[in-house]
This record gives sequence, structure tokens and C-alpha cells, in this order.
Amino acid sequence: MSQLEQHAEPDFGTGKKTLKIYIAGLVACVILTLVPFATVMYHLAGKTATYYILGIAAIVQFLVQVLCFLRLNMRTQQSRMNVYAFFFSVVVLLTIVGGSLWIMWHLNYNMMH
Repeated sequence: MSQLEQHAEPDFGTGKKTLKIYIAGLVACVILTLVPFATVMYHLAGKTATYYILGIAAIVQFLVQVLCFLRLNMRTQQSRMNVYAFFFSVVVLLTIVGGSLWIMWHLNYNMMH
């Protein structure tokens, strides 16, 4: 084996780790936390607008964390497999939570009527 083959890092499909991407993710997450907090704390918007701000900030922060900290991408075959596994996990989680809520709603409806 050559020197290059012995010291090659395994490819987990996440790309090269850089401090810049972690700092950018941290700053974005702090901003995406402070904006909804300030909106709720200081009543900067109406009730409906506040709900929209909270929801949009939560979704954007989730995407920032997935991209910056989990570093999911579609560059290599391994990284595509990571994305597929992630989406499968999300589908399973939504199925379990959605099914549980559906069952509880039906139980509540059937017990109360």
C-alpha cells in the first residue's frame, strides 16, 4: 500500500469539516432564535404574524442545522444515501407522530360523543 492509501480518511458523504461553516451555522441559529424571541417578548407583531414568524424561523433553523451541522448534501453516492436515510427517518417519525395524534383524536371523539 502506498502512503496515500494508508492515510486516506473514509468518505462518509459529509464533505470536509471547516470552522467557517460551523461559525456561519451558529450565527444563523442565534439570529433565528433571537428574532422569534424578540417578536414574542416585545409583541412586535400581531398574533397571526407571530405564528408565521415562529413557524418560518423554526423551519429555516432546521434547514440551517441540517446543512451546517449534519452537512447533508448530494455530492457523492454516500452523501445521497445519507440524505435518503435522513428523509426515511423523517417519514417514519411523521408517520408515528401523525398516527398517534390521529388515534388520540379519534379516541377523544368516540369517548365524548
